[in-house]
Amino acid sequence: MVQLSTGAATAGVARAVHPAAAAALVLGGAALFGTVGTAQALGPDVPAASLAAARMLLAALCLAALAVLARRGAGVLVAGRHAPTWWAGVGQGFFNLCFLAAMKEAGVAVGTLVAIGAAPLITGLIARRVTRTWLVATGVAICGLALLVGGQRGGPDAPSWVGLALALGAAASYATYIVAGHAAEARGLETQSYLAAAFSVSALVTMPWLVLGDLTWILTASGAAVLGYLVLVPTVVAYSLFNRGLRGVRSSTAATLALIEPVVAAGLAVAVLDERLGVQGAMGAVLILLGLLVVVRSSTGSGPREQSSAAA
Repeated sequence: MVQLSTGAATAGVARAVHPAAAAALVLGGAALFGTVGTAQALGPDVPAASLAAARMLLAALCLAALAVLARRGAGVLVAGRHAPTWWAGVGQGFFNLCFLAAMKEAGVAVGTLVAIGAAPLITGLIARRVTRTWLVATGVAICGLALLVGGQRGGPDAPSWVGLALALGAAASYATYIVAGHAAEARGLETQSYLAAAFSVSALVTMPWLVLGDLTWILTASGAAVLGYLVLVPTVVAYSLFNRGLRGVRSSTAATLALIEPVVAAGLAVAVLDERLGVQGAMGAVLILLGLLVVVRSSTGSGPREQSSAAA
């Protein structure tokens, strides 16, 4: 159980993860995020809003059950009394709603580029941790994203302004979640308890779409399978890895590392969905990996002490 006091920030520092290991955890979680699109494509045509709401509710229940089994149920209540938990929950809830809707309104290519590509910039600005190395690495990675998305076939030629606005909303929501998660770790909140509390807030935020939406797809075998996968792998497991990684890297660094997500998504599309990237898309993937390499190398020189002061 987490004991919060005036030394909470010090406790957070003591529990911090080595920067290199933290970067690996963030990359692992973000890589699992990249499997969402393929899972959706292999499943039935499901309303985006109701899928997002069902995913948040079941994820919250799973995370709460894990916290109770680990005898950290009281820690969930403790985490729920902290503002970063609520900010993270709101950010995660609206990210799911905006991102899945943007895929339909703007198309997968443009929607992904705007939502995932803009997140590092917004995160760095919110966290006010903008360095020259971060700017270079993020710039290289975003240029790679532009090539990667532009190299995909079948993208829409004229995305709607509504779709672009939804994608920007997803980027801002994702940035809010990352910054809030970093602040929660700096305060010494135990990861499993914090995630259970944050996703409970997300479930409340998205509940209206669950109550008012069409849920008949959940009763089908394919719909239940897709939902089960999205809840367990790219949500419960992925966010557990991602948030543990936030103990040892900056918020802006985590957002840039998360750009591995579209690389994984594109790779799965080629291997599983038989889509082709072409030379341009392959060059984009290489640029993204180069940007990630710069971020990982620079993050190993940033100790936990710097992290805690930045998120206080």
